[in-house]
Amino acid sequence: MEAEGKTELKLRDCEYRVEKGDLNSNGCFVLDKPTKISGQGRGMTTLVGFGLWIKGNYGIVEIEELTIKGGRRYGLHADRGMKVITRGCTVEDCQWSGVEADGANHYANDADISCDNLQVVGCGMSGVCAQYRATITLSGQGTSIQGNVTDGDSSYYGLKAASQSNIHLVHPLTKEQISTHNGGGGNWGGVRNIKQVSK
Repeated sequence: MEAEGKTELKLRDCEYRVEKGDLNSNGCFVLDKPTKISGQGRGMTTLVGFGLWIKGNYGIVEIEELTIKGGRRYGLHADRGMKVITRGCTVEDCQWSGVEADGANHYANDADISCDNLQVVGCGMSGVCAQYRATITLSGQGTSIQGNVTDGDSSYYGLKAASQSNIHLVHPLTKEQISTHNGGGGNWGGVRNIKQVSK
């Protein structure tokens, strides 16, 4: 993809793996330019054994209709100011957090990650985590954050919004509706920073 200078990648209905030498130290494939990756649907197109790490100061990364499974650390991690949009994605069985935004608003005022119909299941740490002045926006009635924090650490939650960070739930979503059966500290932490918003 990088060698051919592609900015849009359409994946087939199969499993994809990446050579270890093409991953960063967190076991993730790095996207540092505006990019769109489209699969054939969750459970049909699956990225196996690695996550996606989005970094960069401008532009949009779009990821849609696929599953990220078994990431060595994160499923989807975004830092700096690149805006990330996901649609119809599942993140499951990652060793660390499923979806995490980290400090991107030091570079831009836009939401760090916007997820429509996101499912995060069975990750070791928090299912969805916003920290260091980041924002994650969740929308869509198919949204489900359940069975995460499998390592049992009470400092992690199904939904975790650290100080100065926000998780926005687009009406009619509520934290009670979407975040269930998570271990560790429970279904949500940083409750004052988890807010229902209008679209």
